[in-house]
Amino acid sequence: MDKYELVSYMSNGKVEAMAMERISVKTIEAKAGGKLARDKVATVAADLFYRKGIRAVGVEEIVKEAGVAKISLYRNFASKDDLVVSYLEDRDASFWRQWDEAFSRYESDPHAQLHAIMTYLARRTTQPGYRGCPFINYAAEFPEPSHPGHRVVEANKREWRRRLAHIAEALDVTRPKQLADGLMLLVEGAYAISQTLGGRKGPGKEIVSAANALVDAHKASRPKRH
Repeated sequence: MDKYELVSYMSNGKVEAMAMERISVKTIEAKAGGKLARDKVATVAADLFYRKGIRAVGVEEIVKEAGVAKISLYRNFASKDDLVVSYLEDRDASFWRQWDEAFSRYESDPHAQLHAIMTYLARRTTQPGYRGCPFINYAAEFPEPSHPGHRVVEANKREWRRRLAHIAEALDVTRPKQLADGLMLLVEGAYAISQTLGGRKGPGKEIVSAANALVDAHKASRPKRH
């Protein structure tokens, strides 16, 4: 039979297989297009939310910047609140992933690890154009505890506290939980002061020496061994 075989001469199985193949291709293309649209929306929203503030950015601005139809946004995010939660979850996951990549190498040396963390914060929070901690920014814009984003923000801060407690325990001080909470206050203070007295000449750069002083104070209060 000629290679351009008429459908009428094909077996039912062959026709069904071709039809299923076309459907599969269309499904894959639709999923790929949907993921692309979702990624565009998420990337643009993250940039706008962080730079301008969440409440200041509307859905219209996001879809315009992303170059997608509004329906594409709502196919992936049921509401703006869902998009906000996704933004916070992505920032949280990215932050801890980068933490592990940067600081896990110092796991066996708590002094070096704490120094590396505080040095990073001193540099990061005093950079020109730094807009502060996205989780603190969110909490300032959405003080209502019932807003779904609070779950993500609280989890981020609890994880910060847990990791600092782990370091404090390894530093062999008598009150590691108190030391960890003192370090946490330094971290949150550096984030906050960056938006009022920020920049290289601001007090944020002193977080390294402040952390060292706090650790030294806790070590000095440790009972002497006889």
